[in-house]
Amino acid sequence: MTLRNILLLLVAIVAAAGTAILARGWINAERAAFLASVPAPEAAAPSHLVLVAKDTLTAGTFVKEKHLKWQAWPEDGLSEDYVLKGKRPIKEFVGAVVRNELTAGQPLTDKRVVQPGDRGFLAAVLTPGMRAVSVPVNATTGISGFVFPGDWVDVVLTIRTRTENEGGNSDTRYLSQTLLNKVRVLAVDQTIENDDGKASVAKTATVEVTTKQVEKVALALEMGSLSLSLRSLARDEEDGDSPLEAAIAKRRVNFTLDNELNVLRNQFGNGSKSQVNVVRGSKAEKAVF
Repeated sequence: MTLRNILLLLVAIVAAAGTAILARGWINAERAAFLASVPAPEAAAPSHLVLVAKDTLTAGTFVKEKHLKWQAWPEDGLSEDYVLKGKRPIKEFVGAVVRNELTAGQPLTDKRVVQPGDRGFLAAVLTPGMRAVSVPVNATTGISGFVFPGDWVDVVLTIRTRTENEGGNSDTRYLSQTLLNKVRVLAVDQTIENDDGKASVAKTATVEVTTKQVEKVALALEMGSLSLSLRSLARDEEDGDSPLEAAIAKRRVNFTLDNELNVLRNQFGNGSKSQVNVVRGSKAEKAVF
């Protein structure tokens, strides 16, 4: 190889190396410019868990635990009225009534519900055009303290009557009749649990009725005693009858007499007494069996 060829080869190598160095520098410069133009990811804004409505709740709805949930809420959007997890439990709002409609995801606040015992509670619960009336109950007539606001019940009237039999003696008879069907319980004078964790028994239950039904309840309280019969939460359920009750219903009588509960009377007679005139000399008397 001549000296001239060697020099040309060296020049070519130097030129190639220089070109590679320049190209690498250009690429690095372009990469740096591109990275500088991309904005850095913003740090996630701190958030808190806020109590909100899980679904839309209409005005007058009794709040239940299933209606609420905790939802993340940005700190800059917090209000002092919002309920934060860890500060107040959901149980504080169970049994309250929605004042105005709450949409799904809307925060729940004290101003948006009415708590039992608050002024205006019954007014918020009542359906327009309906009335509230209180019914005295006890451990038996109030279903052992397990009737709560929002439940549906029947109101049953039981009265005692006195009838005169053929012998001129008076018999005491009892009669029971369903006075009101499917009425909503608005309030009871009890809490769900007392200190020892057991249900406490109410003395009165307030139910939602029509104006005419208010008159019926007022009259029934003077006639006898009232009891509550708990219904299924399904408002469209049908009244169920046993075969015996269905047979009794054919008589077109909408009440129950005491002799329907007495097996011996149903089997051997209607319970009427027999009367015999007994004569002893000049004396006569009646004997009733």
